[in-house]
Amino acid sequence: MEINLTDQVKGLLQALLLLVLPLITIALGIIFTIENIWYFLLAMTWFGCGLIFFSALN
Repeated sequence: MEINLTDQVKGLLQALLLLVLPLITIALGIIFTIENIWYFLLAMTWFGCGLIFFSALN
């Protein structure tokens, strides 16, 4: 099954999944003072990989 999306919608979804969601995750961790370091390392890794993939796809 294939989903046909316009280039604008694809770019918006890529930006949301690869850049915005990791930043929201990090912000929520700071706001609610989650002291688990693995949470932050995972979110930062997600953001770093998302930045690389987003740059490569665009």
